[in-house]
Amino acid sequence: MADGPLLECRGISKTFQVPGRGDGTREIEVLRSIDLTIERGEMVSIVGQSGVGKSTLLHILGTLDVPTAGGLHYSGEDVFGFSKTKLASFRNRNIGFVFQFHHLLPEFSALENVMLPQLIAGKSQKAASDVAAAHLDMVGLTSRASHKPGELSGGEAQRVAIARALVMEPDVVFADEPTGNLDTKTSDEIHGLLVELNARLRTAFVVVTHNVRLAWLLDRHLLLEAGDVRELNDDEAPEEFLPKRGGDNR
Repeated sequence: MADGPLLECRGISKTFQVPGRGDGTREIEVLRSIDLTIERGEMVSIVGQSGVGKSTLLHILGTLDVPTAGGLHYSGEDVFGFSKTKLASFRNRNIGFVFQFHHLLPEFSALENVMLPQLIAGKSQKAASDVAAAHLDMVGLTSRASHKPGELSGGEAQRVAIARALVMEPDVVFADEPTGNLDTKTSDEIHGLLVELNARLRTAFVVVTHNVRLAWLLDRHLLLEAGDVRELNDDEAPEEFLPKRGGDNR
């Protein structure tokens, strides 16, 4: 294992051009010179009001988007200095993603969906199938391997998405509202699964969520507001993220 942190971003900023008055445009600065370090194997939650740029930050950390300014290093390497081909290969092999909507391919079975990252990386059908089956077993879905997404419950589909995110044994998984579309019971089951997988695999997880129960299960809590992040202590969950009486705080 390499020395030093898994991920470091320095001075990450993101500005968008939006229509202004007349024929002009104006700039909106969503992220402002963010410095952030993610250690190997840790679990980090990112919370904040809707629209503050949590998904934008997650996409930059996951190399799906590029910042307007700043640098991103994985194990000391400047990944935005890679060619597009090298960056795509790096992303496939080293980073996993889980989104609120599972984004499974509807025409493929659960097993085939989990196989895809390996096939893209050039593994044989047999090798990819064996590894995918092991990862479906890891998330408790061996009996559903041949089912297509339309035949799965929401929680089952998200478990398949988690297995797909982990199948290349990445260093880190980025999850964007992974339980935002699920009921409370199923959400809690997925929360427990993520913690269990982290303990078992030592894969780092960075999770954007509005669900305070999930956020406070993780090792560190970051609040994104006014374009910057700050660390939250265990006892300072912002009131707006606490469960509402009689609701399920999704």
